[in-house]
Amino acid sequence: MTNITDSYSQIFANKQRIMAVFAHPDDLELYCGGTVSRLIADGKTVRSVKMTSGDMGSRQEKITQTELKIIREQEDSASMSKLGILPENNIYLRLPDGQVENDLETIGLLAQQIRLFQPDLIITHNSEDSIIRFDKDINWFNHRDHRHTGQLVLDGSYPYARDLLFFPEHFTNPLAKSWTCTEFLIVDSYSHIDSLFIDITDHLARRVEAHSQHKSQYTVNAAQDSADFFTSSWDPTGQKKYETFRYVKAD
Repeated sequence: MTNITDSYSQIFANKQRIMAVFAHPDDLELYCGGTVSRLIADGKTVRSVKMTSGDMGSRQEKITQTELKIIREQEDSASMSKLGILPENNIYLRLPDGQVENDLETIGLLAQQIRLFQPDLIITHNSEDSIIRFDKDINWFNHRDHRHTGQLVLDGSYPYARDLLFFPEHFTNPLAKSWTCTEFLIVDSYSHIDSLFIDITDHLARRVEAHSQHKSQYTVNAAQDSADFFTSSWDPTGQKKYETFRYVKAD
């Protein structure tokens, strides 16, 4: 692959508030930790919304779901702190892990978050592909929670966060208002016609440091290996590190 360019300024120059919505703790770091680090260093405000607390990801260890939920949220809070996300912008919806449903009730939860934060752009999962194609030799399953989260974000953005008659109870909170977000960065979209790249070379170490806070899931070496895998293949010179996204503007 050639002609890789950094699209950071193109996408974010006119944006101040970015929401990242992911299914589980550690998804943000895995897919866009470097980009989030760069955004915060640039003075942008980032809110992280986790649909679940990842409390079924026991890695076959003997532990209760309640115990794991506490551990994973503690790890995630430490990770968000490393990236610079403020506690008030670190949101846990606490839906059952593995049971994120694309239904009106859950759309309402996302619409509420959008109305409260009023993002200029949302980063979220790929909702379209059940199998993710990284390259001609590497594919993986797209977790059901991931697919549903991506679709919920799109549905919550339009029309539900915009139209006042949907979920009017949201407006009992004076911070909520009708909001339309039309720009998205979709992760796990590596060969799409709308793919673009964000240079995270100067933020790779911070990504790894944040990711490795999820000690129940990753060692430091595993976090480094993940960063190397997801960011190194895009630059033929090997000098730059990029995270890749599908950019969507839905007018």
